[in-house]
Amino acid sequence: MQKFEGISFLWALAFVGVLAIIYGLRAVLGYRQVARDAEEDFDFKSGQGMVDKRLSRDGYIRAYKRFYAPRSKAYIAWALGAILVLTAPALALINFLLLQVWKASGNSKLYEPGFFLWQFMIFFAVIATWALIFYVAARRYHARAPLSFRRELVREYGED
Repeated sequence: MQKFEGISFLWALAFVGVLAIIYGLRAVLGYRQVARDAEEDFDFKSGQGMVDKRLSRDGYIRAYKRFYAPRSKAYIAWALGAILVLTAPALALINFLLLQVWKASGNSKLYEPGFFLWQFMIFFAVIATWALIFYVAARRYHARAPLSFRRELVREYGED
């Protein structure tokens, strides 16, 4: 049985899991708050005559939620969850690839599995994998970002 002493890799994954849960809960609570705000905003603005007549209540609420949603928290939770799920397969793949390189290099004692250089390469490969996951999440976040609230409203009533 493994003892959890010092700083273990499993502690790091547990920390990532806790962060994923925290950001996931913040995103869920944020989406609920935005839904309530959208209804209140529509009621106020329609009472003041500030909403285009072509736009329905549901369309306005959909546009409001798309624009003001706490997307950043949801994407961070998604990326942290992806790290939790993909770390074990990534470690297996990294270890396999390093083993193949070691065999192809003639089984050098300097680069032997389990020694310092081996662990060093695995450490930085895991960091690179996590950075790649966050890169993909950031690309998706910015690619799907709404440009303006007006544009979201126009999208709902179908004019450009």
